[in-house]
Parts: sequence; C-alpha cells; structure tokens
Amino acid sequence: MKVLGVSGTPGVGKSSVSRKLSEMLGIPHVDLSKVVVEQGLYVEYDEERQSYVIDEDAVRKYLRRLYETLGPFVLDSHYAEVAPRDILEIVVVLRLDPLKLLDRLIAKNWPIKKIVENVEAELLSVPTINAVEELGEEMVMEIDVTDMSIDDVAREIMESITGEKPRFLGHVIDWLTILPVDKLERLIQFIDVHRS
Repeated sequence: MKVLGVSGTPGVGKSSVSRKLSEMLGIPHVDLSKVVVEQGLYVEYDEERQSYVIDEDAVRKYLRRLYETLGPFVLDSHYAEVAPRDILEIVVVLRLDPLKLLDRLIAKNWPIKKIVENVEAELLSVPTINAVEELGEEMVMEIDVTDMSIDDVAREIMESITGEKPRFLGHVIDWLTILPVDKLERLIQFIDVHRS
C-alpha cells in the first residue's frame, strides 16, 4: 500500500471518508489544504477566489518527505493528483449529484461565488479530469457517493483496493449525460444567474 488519495470538489465528503479510511487501514490521515497553510506551501492568497494558490513543487517535495517518514497515509485533498505519482496507490474521486452539492454548500453558508465555482466544477467533472490528465486513467477511480453513507463509501473503496470489487478506472461519471434535463436546466440557470 502506498498513499491513498481521496479527491473531489469541496463538500462531497472527502474529509469524513478520509478519516474513516485512515481508521480502517490504521494509517495517518493528511488534510493537504491544512498542511499547505501550516507549512506555507503556497505562492499567494487569492482574495477574489478566497483560496490559496499552492506551490506545486513545494507540495510534491513535502509529500515525498512525508511518505518517506510516515509510509502510507490517506491524502485528503481536492487536488490529490499533485502528489508524486510513484508514491500514490490510487486517487479516488468522490462524485456527488451537483444539485445535492448545491444544497450542501448553501446549508454551510458558503459565499455564492464559491458555491457556483464548485457546483460547476462537479457538473463538469473537473476533479476527475485534472486527476486523469496528471496521472492517467489507470491511477484514478470515481465513486458516486450520492445517497451513500460514509461507511458505505469507505467500504467500497476498501473493496476496490483489495480486489474484492472491480475498479472502474478513469472518467466514468458524467452528470451532463446522467442527470435529467430538468435538473441540468436548474443547475445551468443557477450558475448563469450567479456567475459574476
């Protein structure tokens, strides 16, 4: 076992699933966003997007050193693909129905601009596409976590890692073809109305 990356847009349940996997596997959980801020592994803070712009080279070096020190760990990040490929076992991208994601982020009182950005990223499969472009399809697995419990998601990931269940690698979840037209229209209207 190497580093298990858990990725996806903010709000899909990465941290909860990562903590559960860490517990099940008996390996550390690393929240990369937290590490980036604590270790100063960023170039700047983008006021408009309200997020840090990471220093990818510094992050890769840090993660390699961490792996050499800790051994395997669960990497919780919406950009898990930034980890050096040779220390990664696989990156699991958690996918959530974009309308449910919209509801979650609204309930968390996120700024509307961040909600639009993240719902659009989920709708367009941005986390999966980024991971596949960086690592190749053989290193990326998607799971539709809509209506699944944290335990069920963690169990499915474990079964895929151990080979008990087949891995469906690459980009297999496409909300643009899965969602009914009325849902797509609602999402697109929301994005159009609130995009600035």
